[in-house]
Parts: sequence; structure tokens; C-alpha cells
Amino acid sequence: MSIARQERLLWTTLGLAFGAASYVNLRVSLQTAASDLTSAPPRPPTRPRADSLAQADEPVFGATAKNGIRRAWNAGVDRVFGDLVKFLKDRQL
Repeated sequence: MSIARQERLLWTTLGLAFGAASYVNLRVSLQTAASDLTSAPPRPPTRPRADSLAQADEPVFGATAKNGIRRAWNAGVDRVFGDLVKFLKDRQL
């Protein structure tokens, strides 16, 4: 048998072995995960605490941060589309 054929046979065998091992490993992990889910009793839903509800009403960003974001957004839009707007204005479109 030629060396090329032996090498092809070797890599085919190794590929099949690796694929079979991966398949078995996946099946085992899926089976254990499924059995863990079915054996564990369902947990009751947790209620949020009163202090976390009070924090949820507070704004994430203050007014100054929102104004800064608006200014940055408008500057970016002006930078991107400013030349297009000038061109369309010159052509009266």
C-alpha cells in the first residue's frame, strides 16, 4: 500500500474516532442535563425586594448626561450628512 493511501486511511480513521467520541460525549452531556432538569423540583418565583423596586424608579442617566448624548448624536449626524444636505440645498432639491 502506498504512503499516500496509508496516510489517507490514518486520517480517516482518526476523524471517525474523533467524531464518534464527540457524538458520545454530546449524548452523555444532554442526557445528564435532561435528567438533572427532570429530577430537580421547580423553584417558586422570587419576589423582588422593596429596596430594589425603589432603585428601579431612579433614572439611569441624569439630564446633563442625556443632553451630552443628544449633543454628541447631533454633531455626528451633522458630520456625516452635512455635505449631503448642503449639496441638496444648493441644487434646491
